Formats: sequence, C-alpha cells, structure tokens
Amino acid sequence: MACAVDQELQGTAPSRGQLHRWLGGELKGLPYPDHCRVLEAMFPGWTAEALFEVVADTPRANGSEYAGVAQLVRAVEEAFSAPDAHRAAWSTQPASIARMATGLDGAIRSDNDIPDAMHTIAKKLVALARVLRIDAQETARLASLAGQVVELEMHVSIDIQRDGLSTVCYRHELFNMSEQPITRIAREVWFEHTPNGIHISPSSDGTRKVIIQRIHDTPGLSKFACQISPPIRPGETGTIQYECKGGQFVSDHYWRQGLPRYTRHVTITLRHNEVGRLLDYSATEEQVNGSEQSISEDLIWDNDGDDVIVTLTRDYLRPGQSVTVRWDVEHLERQRTKESLNVD
Repeated sequence: MACAVDQELQGTAPSRGQLHRWLGGELKGLPYPDHCRVLEAMFPGWTAEALFEVVADTPRANGSEYAGVAQLVRAVEEAFSAPDAHRAAWSTQPASIARMATGLDGAIRSDNDIPDAMHTIAKKLVALARVLRIDAQETARLASLAGQVVELEMHVSIDIQRDGLSTVCYRHELFNMSEQPITRIAREVWFEHTPNGIHISPSSDGTRKVIIQRIHDTPGLSKFACQISPPIRPGETGTIQYECKGGQFVSDHYWRQGLPRYTRHVTITLRHNEVGRLLDYSATEEQVNGSEQSISEDLIWDNDGDDVIVTLTRDYLRPGQSVTVRWDVEHLERQRTKESLNVD
C-alpha cells in the first residue's frame, strides 16, 4: 500500500513498538505525516485524525445515547460466546449499540482480554463498514452476527431463451465472521423441467477459484458444493461465482430462492427473451415460521423489445427465509396467432 501511495515510502513501515502504541491508544498526537498518508489510503474516507480519535463511551451532551467502539468490540465478543443465539436484531429497527464505529484501535488496548479472532473480526468490520459506506447502525447489526458467515450480497441472474432453456448465474459475496476459514459452501438448484440434465460450472469472475463438487442428482434437483481456493479466512470477504444450465421454463414461470445464511442484500434479475409482453407478476417472501407476505412492491419490470425483464431486491434476510418471483408472459407465437385470427 505504501508503494501505491508513493514509491519513496517503501520500507518506511512503523516499528513494532510504534504499532503497539497505535493499537493501545498511547499515541500523543498523530503518527508521522508519511504514515498518515498510507493510513488514509488504506481506509478510504477516513482522515488520520478520525482514525486515532478516542471516542468516549458516555452519552453525548444532547442526551442521545451513543455507544463507543468498545461496545462494538463487546458485541462481537458476546456474539462469539453465544454462537447458537437467535439473531433477532437482523432488521432495520434502531440499534441499541455501536452507533459510532470509529476509533476502534483506541478501544482495543493491550490490557483487553480479547481473543485474537474477535480482535481481527472487529477491526475488519470497521474497515469494511468504511469501504462499503455502511452506517453505524448497520455496523452494529453486523457485529451482533459475529461467529456467523454473512452474505453481504447474493445476486441471481436468470437468462431464459425463446425455447425456455435457461442459464442461471450466481454471485455470492461472503463476509467470514466465524473463527474458521471457509473452504466449502453447500448449495442446491431445482428446475421443474431439465430435458438434458443440469450442468453446473464455476466462473472465474469472482475473487476466489471454485471447484464444483456434485453431491446428489435427480432429474430436476442437484445438490452440490463449491470448494473455495484460497479459503476465505476469518475477517475476510470473498466473492464466488458459478452458473447452472439445463433448466427449462415451460408453463409455470416462477423462481424460488432460499437463503441459507444471513443475507444483507439479495437481487434476482431475470430476462425472458422473445416472449412478447408481460401479462402478470407477483413476488412473495416466506418467513422462518412458514408465513408468507407479498413483496410485489419491491419488484421492477420492463420490456426491452420482445424481451421481458424483471428485477426483485430484498434486504436483511435470515437463514430459512426464501423469496419467490412469479411472472406470466404472452409468447410471441400465441400473440401472433391471436393477431392473425383477428385479422381474418
């Protein structure tokens, strides 16, 4: 990073003693100017003054209760100590902790009894929050999920040809907040019609290489695992991509997407080629308890010539939930037959 800022900064890293003073909050003033330049490049959007600001854990003068970053660290610690706890806080309701996620290094002093894994997760979380422009409220929610693997973004792109045969591309952006590296994730895909079987292949567009391991196959269902290299280590983010071919949409046009883990954002985009016009659409979200609610208001549709495009976005989903998109189209052949009959 130093070389990226200025080639002349190569070899000017702080000594181990300096680094410990930074982490322990013992620094008076700011580091050397060159060190400040490198730090500001490492944490876009942060000034050196903000990075080394010590935030008090007491309420501000206006009476609003703002938790300091020490509470963010404690939230990580509490989440690690109860990995099987119910994570009801994954929502958009106001957070009760960690509304400020600055000054993390100043909160982690040498006398804190914090395991290395928690230390790493907390620091990576703050850096990630700045890079992704995540506000303090959402940072607190992510902290409460420490010990889990969180899906920052799941993107499902469905391209359906005129004959109904499809290509489904998956993109998963994962944040490993657990204590173990992620080397493998289990997945499954289902289609009502698969005339030539289901073909699954990795994509090289992600940040990790993927090998597909087939586990169980039936005519319409395939259970498989994505083996990841290099592993996504604790505190790291990684993106994997793969595509599934062979599914065919004949009469029942719908896609049900299950969520196996906490998911910050999910986007489903489908393009149905050469089908004329969209006749009807709907979208539902299934809760963990099995109840369903309509989310059709979050669906966007458009016509691009003879193609139909439908996009659904949802946020803050929990393991065991699912979203379903349904659409109905008037195929060109049927449309032209109607027009021919009307003319006659």
